[in-house]
Amino acid sequence: MRHRYVRDMPKLHILSGVLEGKTFDLIEERITVGRGMDNMIRLEDGTVSHHHALLILEGNDYTVRDLNSTNGTRVNGLRVVESKLHNGDLLRLGSVEIRYESDVKKSSQPLPPARTGVDLSQVGLGTGKPPNFTSASPFGRKQTSQPQYLIWALLVLGLVALAVITYLVFKFVGLGG
Repeated sequence: MRHRYVRDMPKLHILSGVLEGKTFDLIEERITVGRGMDNMIRLEDGTVSHHHALLILEGNDYTVRDLNSTNGTRVNGLRVVESKLHNGDLLRLGSVEIRYESDVKKSSQPLPPARTGVDLSQVGLGTGKPPNFTSASPFGRKQTSQPQYLIWALLVLGLVALAVITYLVFKFVGLGG
């Protein structure tokens, strides 16, 4: 088995569970992780399977492979069967949260300059919606005006009902005595 130099050694930093705060140096090419006694990294947690995951060295970083665990393996919130790990990735084995730390950084490049011909100083200065703007709703436009006779009919019925209730209250409760 090939051992790595300490200065560029990837690590697993446990963020939750019984081993919270513990760091494991990854020095082997293949590392088993799980609850069972025969794992190289043992996580004593009921949500972690006996043989939960395998870390495999590929180049300068590791790949995590789920070993058909009951509660699954997640990388940055996404459930995975296998995934290449990068510095800062968050792993979750069962309910145990772990951060992968490596000196190897993700390679990134700056975005190229925009070539759209849009004057960005004018963005957001419009006075309203564009003249050809239409609604994308499949329900069409909501009608805003109700027929006036319905409103008047409801108002009259309400007043009649109020008059009948007032009459009944005075007849049976009120002025007779």
